Amino acid sequence: MTRPIVPLFAALATTLTLLTTACGGLDIMDNPYNHTDDEIARAAALLPTLPALEDTEAELTAAVLRIADAATAIAPELVWEQRRERRQIGCGGAFGKTDGLEIDLPNYVSPIPIPDAAWPRVLQAARDILAPLGITELTVRVDRPGDHDVVVTSSDGRHVDLGSKVAALVSGRTGCRLPAARS
Repeated sequence: MTRPIVPLFAALATTLTLLTTACGGLDIMDNPYNHTDDEIARAAALLPTLPALEDTEAELTAAVLRIADAATAIAPELVWEQRRERRQIGCGGAFGKTDGLEIDLPNYVSPIPIPDAAWPRVLQAARDILAPLGITELTVRVDRPGDHDVVVTSSDGRHVDLGSKVAALVSGRTGCRLPAARS
């Protein structure tokens, strides 16, 4: 065997090892997340205890629009436009094998970013608007001058994204819910 072929065989062996071990076998499409039947059953049992998808979407949309309005009250130069339509998607994880759905809310974007001096007040306004809804867990992805990106989440899967860099963004996702017709 010549030397140049050895790295080729090593790469092939590594690829086959990853496909047959790390990914749970070659038939990974049957259960890509390896959730047990118990986990799926718990997810399915939780869904009827949550508000309907449509109610959650309406409540979260109102909150996102209130955040955009609060940001504009703090920094009047912000002008929000809807840039992406809402999207209905299937749920992930253990909820993926249930009748649940999620809604990605429209992206509301201001081509003018939130000024650094206004960022702390805009973030606090967003947190104040979301707190009564139980959306309180703050994850700061980036927080440096001219670049801010946070997500505020709830224990039941709802989240709101707020960020500012070249432009400003506020959007959200409902978390997995049953449509009213299925609850």
